[in-house]
Amino acid sequence: MNKKSSIAFKVLNTIIVTMIIGLMIAPFFIMLSTSLKSYAEVTRWPPKWIPDILKWNNYIEVWNKEGNIRTSFINSLIVSLSTMILCTILGTFAAYGVSRFKFKGKNMFLFLIIITQMFSAVILIGPMYGIIRDLGLLNTHLSLIIPNTAFALPMTVWLLHGYLEGISTSLEEAAMIDGCTHLQAVTKILMPILAPGIITSGLFAFIVSWNDLLFARTFITQTEMNTLSVALTSYQSLFATYWHKMMAASVISVVPVFILFLFIQKYLVKGLTAGGVKE
Repeated sequence: MNKKSSIAFKVLNTIIVTMIIGLMIAPFFIMLSTSLKSYAEVTRWPPKWIPDILKWNNYIEVWNKEGNIRTSFINSLIVSLSTMILCTILGTFAAYGVSRFKFKGKNMFLFLIIITQMFSAVILIGPMYGIIRDLGLLNTHLSLIIPNTAFALPMTVWLLHGYLEGISTSLEEAAMIDGCTHLQAVTKILMPILAPGIITSGLFAFIVSWNDLLFARTFITQTEMNTLSVALTSYQSLFATYWHKMMAASVISVVPVFILFLFIQKYLVKGLTAGGVKE
């Protein structure tokens, strides 16, 4: 009976996992399928999941001809990479200072970081618009980099702080006893172990900026400065939504994040074991 129960549990577990994976994959399949249809096939009822003829030309049109997707793609890449780099550098310094040094108001500092996450960007968009306008930054990349960094940085600090709290200071102390300077102990011993946290927080900042629509809609009015999230809305008019082209552009927008995940995957595993000491 125990053996039968074990087999039944494995079968049930496999079915549940398969259903969950199916539900997760379904939206991406629908997006890909729609991106390869014509407008007539998209509006047909009942819907046909696999189009008769794959319209690869949809991708060429949204990239080269309509919607300024190529320009918007480059704008999004500039803003997101800049936000990621800034959040990673500033977040690492801030998290290290809070985790490794004792100072007055340390707990208050951490509390204030959490408090900032309670404010929605919608509430602050008015004052922020006034600041960006007065600085003469409207319709520039900086008008998006600054607010995206401001909103992603608190979570970046908390993620890195959590990683640092789990790393014993004895690693750095042992390195300094062996002759390393404080800076060498941090760069050669601590940083390899902290790599998963740095990469995770950087990826978080990149995705936050990449998906931003509110700031891009508010601070950007020139078409050539639009980001990809704004460009995706250009396929919706008063009387129709061109879903096939919107989905083709959406597939293109997913590619950078997908490639980024593939690129950093090995570093996530490597950072878990690098730089440790034997007990």
